[in-house]
Amino acid sequence: MSFNRRSMLKATLAALPAHCVASEPGQFARPVADTVPVDTARAFLAHEVRLLPGSPFYLRQELHRKGVLASYDPDKLLYSYRALARLPQKEGIESGYDGWDSGFLRGHMTGHYLSAASRMAVATESPLFRERADYLVGELFKCQAKLNLDGYLAAFSPAAFDHLEGKPGADAEGIAAPYYTIQKLMSGLLDAHAYLGNKQALEVAIGMADYFGKRLAALNAAQIEKIFRTDESRNPQNEFGAMSDVLTELFKISKNPLHLQIARMFNRAWFVGPLAGGEDHLGGLHANTHIAQAVGLANSANVHGNPQELKASENFWRLVVHRHSFTNGGNSFTEWFDKPGAEAGPSIDDGKALPPTTAETCNTHNMLKLSARLFERNRLPELADYYERALYNHVLASVAPDSGAMTYFTPFHGNFRTYLNGSFCCTGTGIENTARYNEGIYFHKDDSLWVNLYIPSELSWNDAGMVLRQQGDITRGQRVRLTVVKAGANAVTLNLRIPKWVAKPVTVRLNDKRQAVDAKPTSYASLRRQWKAGDVIELTLPTGLRLEQARDIPSMVSIFHGPVLLAGELGKENMPGSDVGDKDAYLKIAAAPVPDIVSGSSSPADWLAPLPGDPSAFQMKNAGPADGIVLRPLFDLHHQRYSVYWHLV
Repeated sequence: MSFNRRSMLKATLAALPAHCVASEPGQFARPVADTVPVDTARAFLAHEVRLLPGSPFYLRQELHRKGVLASYDPDKLLYSYRALARLPQKEGIESGYDGWDSGFLRGHMTGHYLSAASRMAVATESPLFRERADYLVGELFKCQAKLNLDGYLAAFSPAAFDHLEGKPGADAEGIAAPYYTIQKLMSGLLDAHAYLGNKQALEVAIGMADYFGKRLAALNAAQIEKIFRTDESRNPQNEFGAMSDVLTELFKISKNPLHLQIARMFNRAWFVGPLAGGEDHLGGLHANTHIAQAVGLANSANVHGNPQELKASENFWRLVVHRHSFTNGGNSFTEWFDKPGAEAGPSIDDGKALPPTTAETCNTHNMLKLSARLFERNRLPELADYYERALYNHVLASVAPDSGAMTYFTPFHGNFRTYLNGSFCCTGTGIENTARYNEGIYFHKDDSLWVNLYIPSELSWNDAGMVLRQQGDITRGQRVRLTVVKAGANAVTLNLRIPKWVAKPVTVRLNDKRQAVDAKPTSYASLRRQWKAGDVIELTLPTGLRLEQARDIPSMVSIFHGPVLLAGELGKENMPGSDVGDKDAYLKIAAAPVPDIVSGSSSPADWLAPLPGDPSAFQMKNAGPADGIVLRPLFDLHHQRYSVYWHLV
């Protein structure tokens, strides 16, 4: 079948969901009447923010810079791509990476690595990762050219898409979710372009978008609906990741309306409509499949302004955060959403309460992306409150502080973490996460700056001519100190987030003078002035111990100290010799018993005492069977059993 841009456009429009189709065939789909793109803020990215020593984020990023991320061999990542293109392998390279990257998600790690290496190169000023990312792009360009299939590039043949589309006799060749892997690769290419200025990466990504645009244009609306319907199986083999997101990002660069049209083909009416109405049909769905879709929905809605899609993406976030999340900000049992409100009681995982299959890391990786897209839109402090909770207590906690190894699930009640030894999806997002720590701390719009996270770092805001240095580790009770290293010519408003968790009134000082600002929890304290180099803002955020009750069993509680979720040490009894393995390797090992906290008080300060010498650790006292248990930040407690949920009686 031959294609031209006009026939492709007509076919593409025919396949678009009803809520985003133009009024006449042959026109580009556009937002409904009287809608305009959202006037968004922008997150400062990895090349604009540098982490400073003095936080667990800096330490884990360094672990990956020096160890985990540095250990990958680009030629092994290229193995399946070169094999498909019939290009020679480098000497000594006889296979790719074992596991999913050589199996049903063949080639996905290459995209993840490109995203991670591109960010790490600029976040840490590392020439090694710039060289590796540029090398990967150049070799992928050669593979695409050698394949000579109208821009097609993957580590598997187009037969996987033939099979997905239901073509008779098509063999998927062991590949599942082919668009998922395509999205990872395209995202990696766009990151190489955005962070490293690699023009060849953009060229390759545009070629891929054009190929898949043509491919989708050859299908009718019923076929499109079938291949993108992901709510009919708990483990959908047609999972397509955040295709809408990456194609929207491509549109922002290319300004080609066709790229936005293709992006919106992945925003399906069966998903958007109920969400726009606030309906919760998430129970039983594969969580990360649909969180990734919501990321794309939010990003494309920010660009085209469709009110239904704007509302749907916001409602999705609220439903997940308030009805489907655990105390650490993560979600899912065995990768699935449970019924609304399920948390500590019987679950979708065979009725088990708090099984070891809770909180897949990929889900929270994407929930942070979604939160950032929504914050760009409306600057609500509750989005930043959630971002902080999930970043500290899930994403950071998924990385071992001694080795940098990463986890798939985060158990909560008597189990231990398993550190991954293969190329799982959470391995891919895991190597991205540490390079993304720099992002989400600061946002800006016009002459306003939002400080959302209190992580030691230095911001270079080139448009405003401003350099701002942040110091102080709030997890250890330190004050936040913001120093204007360089000031621009114009006045700037600094919006300092006042977290939900503050235990006492907040104080804000400018050059040692207390400021009269509104500083209530879950808000922003704003300071506007013509800043001068040497100006110092000191922010005191009083921490305290508090309990949070599980939604479904109020007597099951978790314990926080400020933003930090505390976990109780339960020892190593009946643990394997190594806690490294397949994601499911140790799921059948029984959990350790978790003793009840027996106290007449619901105030944890009455039965927790600070541990001498460690401001972030506590020990149970006057707590009945739980007496003597030491609690530490979940992100610091590894290689042993633990619990973060407790029965308080």
